[in-house]
Amino acid sequence: MAYPIQTQVFTVFMGTQEGIHSVPLPSIYSSSGSRNLWIDKLGRAKKILGYAKQNASAVTTNTGGSATRLTALRGYRQTGSTFTRQLLGYFDDGTDEAELWYSTNQGQSWTFIADFGSEEVGSRPDFAQVNNTLFIALGKAEAPRAWNGSSLSTAGPTTKSPTPTAAVNTASGQLNGSYTWKLVSVDGSETRVAGSTTSNVIQLQDEQADMSWSADSDTDITGYELYRTTGTGTTFYFVTFVDGRTTTSFTDNAADLDILTNRTLEEHGDAPSTGTYFCEPHKQRLWWGRTDTNPRRVQWSDPGQPDQVGANNYLDFTDESHGSVGDVITGLYGDFEGMLVVFQEQSIWTISGSGQIVNDIMDWRRTRSNAVTGAVSHRAIASVPAGAVYTDASGDTARTGRVMLAYFTPLGDIRLFDGQNDIIISTPVKTTLATFLYDNREKIHATHDIENGHIVWFWPGPASGGDAEECSQSVVWNYRWGVWYVWPTMPMACSTTIETAGDAQLILTGEAQLGKGGFCYKFFSGDSFDGENIPARWITKVLYGTDESWTTRTAQSTMAYIKRWRWLDLIAESDTDVTLTVEWMAGNSSDEAVGKGAASRSLTPVGLQLITSDGNGLETAANSNITVSDDSVQNIINLEGTNGKYVQDVGFRVRISDDAADGSWSLEGMTLGYQVLPGATRRLQD
Repeated sequence: MAYPIQTQVFTVFMGTQEGIHSVPLPSIYSSSGSRNLWIDKLGRAKKILGYAKQNASAVTTNTGGSATRLTALRGYRQTGSTFTRQLLGYFDDGTDEAELWYSTNQGQSWTFIADFGSEEVGSRPDFAQVNNTLFIALGKAEAPRAWNGSSLSTAGPTTKSPTPTAAVNTASGQLNGSYTWKLVSVDGSETRVAGSTTSNVIQLQDEQADMSWSADSDTDITGYELYRTTGTGTTFYFVTFVDGRTTTSFTDNAADLDILTNRTLEEHGDAPSTGTYFCEPHKQRLWWGRTDTNPRRVQWSDPGQPDQVGANNYLDFTDESHGSVGDVITGLYGDFEGMLVVFQEQSIWTISGSGQIVNDIMDWRRTRSNAVTGAVSHRAIASVPAGAVYTDASGDTARTGRVMLAYFTPLGDIRLFDGQNDIIISTPVKTTLATFLYDNREKIHATHDIENGHIVWFWPGPASGGDAEECSQSVVWNYRWGVWYVWPTMPMACSTTIETAGDAQLILTGEAQLGKGGFCYKFFSGDSFDGENIPARWITKVLYGTDESWTTRTAQSTMAYIKRWRWLDLIAESDTDVTLTVEWMAGNSSDEAVGKGAASRSLTPVGLQLITSDGNGLETAANSNITVSDDSVQNIINLEGTNGKYVQDVGFRVRISDDAADGSWSLEGMTLGYQVLPGATRRLQD
């Protein structure tokens, strides 16, 4: 008697009105063995789209015409009487020129802005827009810059109040301690000019202070506000108003207790530090972080004055008891659960509070979180919505209960941060990520593709040639389904998302290879990698089959039994003619194993004939059918090997691939037919 054939159907109803059958990827999809796939909103495994050049010719440096790589991108949007959209690009020749350019047509053509020279080669700038000004932190040796859509300037006020000079007045007075002063010019409309440079420091004991300054050259100025610290503090409090533009002196004898309830200075006039690496909006301020001199320090700006900071307004994130000496800030993330998150390489800190002054001290509260490690760069951090699905380090599936931050760590994994603790979520691609180049970790960057519900991390992995240190591949977390996939051919030095007049989300990336040149790409578009084929592959985990109890919703795996694997009924979809290679192998085979058998299947979209209301088919004058496209194609594959025999094993794996610049294809469902062998129901025992 012939062994009965059993079937295992891999379909799932996705809740759509069409009721499309789809392969349940979280159950059978192998992240480590699959390549160049993505998962759409219906849960179907699809060959990814490619990327295509936006600019027809590569951008070369404005000074010298050297080949470049595009290492940073940022969208700029100006509103008001006119509406302007621009794209800023940072082009680097790797030797002695690092240049800022802008585009008004999403990277199709570029206009030169500035050359920052050899000192900024290799830097990865940070951007933050406040109102209609885009601030740029370059790091290393350059002062932060400000872009207004037409011109680039150094961040900081262009006009400041006159600087006061302090001198000791030996007459008996009420001042005790170390003091500094600032002057603020005020015009007839009560508009305050940016504060002056801080005066010299003087120490007083029961004495007074004589102040003097030069008259403001602006004839609209009607007087000056004088601000002073207390004898033991750093906050500037209002002391008095000096009437008249030409009045240039004042004797200060106001006791500290008399000024503590006065207005505090919010127009300090100090520019952010030269060499600042990061800028991030948070609580109506712009926060500036890290310089080479102070690698763990963050400054906050005055409210509503993003490019004005107080020289004494900073927090330092050094904690000797927890080994943060030698650590450096790698990024800032603002307005997360009401906090500013400060990422360092080895730790994560949070800043809470409102910025109010209590007992002469700003009430910002810094807290070191319980996170085991920090982030590699500011560009490798992305916000994840509540309800995101992930697999934790124990293999359990979970969902985020609220917004979290996903970030790439120096340990070569990707984690979620909830404000206090971190969770590893990249275990499915652990082996792949283990090959990342630690020395080039600061080049890792992420793009949040909101439309498709996944986050892409581009990272430098093993590669050959002169650009081996640049990003060359990516891993992708699909948080709708909780699965990962690998895109191994991704030489992208930067990425960003922008909105256009006709598209809510456009993903753009920058070429990382100098040999190819300074190109901006439209990402997830077209059917090739800039003209090169897309090698796509989908491979299952080990399939063991189920017993017949599936009809009662109590299906059990038949892992312990040897089976003869007979046929595969595959439903696939394509938008053009595609030839797929289907391979099958025993369950203990590796991802790269040679298949026991293979078959090529052509996916040719067939047409459905149009019919009238009475059921008659419509034809042309030449008596050919009038059809509409139907992209779904079904194929039955006999699973015989080259020797004419079926695979006999406890488990079974299927690999489906193509290597062409063809249209995208997707897997909608499949049925696997097999026989449990009664004479070999158990594996051999030792």
